[in-house]
Amino acid sequence: MINAEQIRSARALLDWSTADLAKISGLTLNGLNRIERSHGHPQKETLALIQKTFEEAGLEFLPSSGVKKKEQIIVIWEDDDAGQRLLDDVYYTLRDVGGEVLISGVDEGRSAAVVSRERMAAHIARLRECGVKERLLIKEGDTDFIGPLETYHWIPEKYFSSDSFRVYGSKLALIVWGKPQKVIIIDDARMAESVRKLFDFVWDHTKGPADEGVPKKA
Repeated sequence: MINAEQIRSARALLDWSTADLAKISGLTLNGLNRIERSHGHPQKETLALIQKTFEEAGLEFLPSSGVKKKEQIIVIWEDDDAGQRLLDDVYYTLRDVGGEVLISGVDEGRSAAVVSRERMAAHIARLRECGVKERLLIKEGDTDFIGPLETYHWIPEKYFSSDSFRVYGSKLALIVWGKPQKVIIIDDARMAESVRKLFDFVWDHTKGPADEGVPKKA
C-alpha cells in the first residue's frame, strides 16, 4: 500500500497540487492533507483509490517508497464519467506546457448528451486561458458549434465516424460512445505524432465554416 511520501512524490511528478488530487480522486482536501502529513490512519480503501488515481495518470509505484512515470501506458475508462474524465485529463496534461488538442469525429449534439454543453464550453474556456488551442474535424454540413468557428473543418460524410479520437501532448485518446462510455488513452509520443501528421494532412486539404462564411448559431 502506498504511503505519504509516495503520494507527495507522485503529485510532484505530475505537477499536481493537493487540490488537483482531491478533485480528480473525489476525496476531500482536508482528508488528503491529513494523509500526506501522516496524521491518523487512513483506510486501505482510501489509499487504494489514491493509488488508482495516480496509476491512471501514468505513474508506477515501486518497492521502498519509489514512484516513477511509466514509459508507455494504456488506460481504459469505461463508465458514465469517462467523457468528463477525458476532458480533465486533457486539461491537466497541457495546462502548464501549452500545446494543441486535435479532435476528429466530433458530433457536438451527441457529445452534449454525455457531457453538457455548459461543461464543454467551460472546458474550452479553461484551455484558452492557459494558451491551449483546439482543432476539430466534423461532418460536412454540421453547423452545431460550441467553440470558435475557425477551430472547425468539415470532412465528407463518407469519411466521417462519430467514434472520436483526440491527440494531446504525448497521448492519443479513442472515444467509443455508448452505454457506458469508453475511453482508451495511449500515452506514446511516437504514436501521437504519427496520428497528428495524418490529422494535419486532412486539415490542410479541407475547409471549415469560417472559410465558407457560415454564421454560428445564437
